[in-house]
Amino acid sequence: MKSIAIWYKPVNYNLETIEKLDLHFNFWKIPNGASKSHRFLDIGIKISNTKNIESLKIYFPVRIKDADFEDIVEKFIHKVDLVSAIFNENYKVISTATSKSFEIKDTNNEFVFNIYKTSISDLIFEDKYEGTVVSICIPKEEKTNYFRFRIKGDFINSLTTISRPTNSIFQSAFSEIEMIDFRVNEIRDLNHDLLEQINVERLLKIQKQHFFFICSKDEELIGNHQPFLSCRNLENYKWDDYVGNKKIDNQTYLAYHWNEKEVESVSTLIKTKYEKNNWKTIAKYTIFAIIFAVVVNLFSNWLYEVIKGL
Repeated sequence: MKSIAIWYKPVNYNLETIEKLDLHFNFWKIPNGASKSHRFLDIGIKISNTKNIESLKIYFPVRIKDADFEDIVEKFIHKVDLVSAIFNENYKVISTATSKSFEIKDTNNEFVFNIYKTSISDLIFEDKYEGTVVSICIPKEEKTNYFRFRIKGDFINSLTTISRPTNSIFQSAFSEIEMIDFRVNEIRDLNHDLLEQINVERLLKIQKQHFFFICSKDEELIGNHQPFLSCRNLENYKWDDYVGNKKIDNQTYLAYHWNEKEVESVSTLIKTKYEKNNWKTIAKYTIFAIIFAVVVNLFSNWLYEVIKGL
């Protein structure tokens, strides 16, 4: 498994500035009928000072389609309860019709940061380094700016490995084990040519990283890289439009939270077990049980006749 990378191209290479980076990752796994799940990753990026940033860059280790990467600010910015839920603070949003920035203020009406909504013209996709680099044009100002995107498709599939339990035939038939391996700025996993570009430009150091894994309450967490910081019941009625799946209203979800501080790279490993008791699986094993019973009965009758004839 290879790592993603986050860095930037400076406006002035001679200007020494310290940009503090906070990362918010939400890995969603929403059951979507039968044994299928709707998986995607939300990426929140908060930078303390964007004045010297020509473009923000994100490298994905697999090639992605333009349609698999989108700005999702519009999905939550007009719902104050969602804004507060995402940042776990009571915030209010100030917007103007002519700006792509939304001011976030606290309960004392003090400015906290801007949320910036990018458009298609702000995004450039380049297939290189055996993957894709997304370059994001952002406002250049001495303020803290926040951006939020969603990635789905082949990249999400590359993060997961699914296997079956080996300790029981019955258990392996009705449950699966999934391992999620997600890495950020892991130098040893990055393409050497990519590292040369990052060294010419500038790597962003991680001040804080929050990683949330959201899954059904029926999914069991059986392993992780370190103990989770907290786990809470997700208020699913708030998130259906944001997630884009109305089925979330009818189920209970848990959000597991991990937190890292003052690091250059992060590796997140999560291992879960979940039941896949769908009608297709049940029907298959019911038919197998019937056939097995018939075979046993025929064998028993044959054996009885053989013994009786002795």
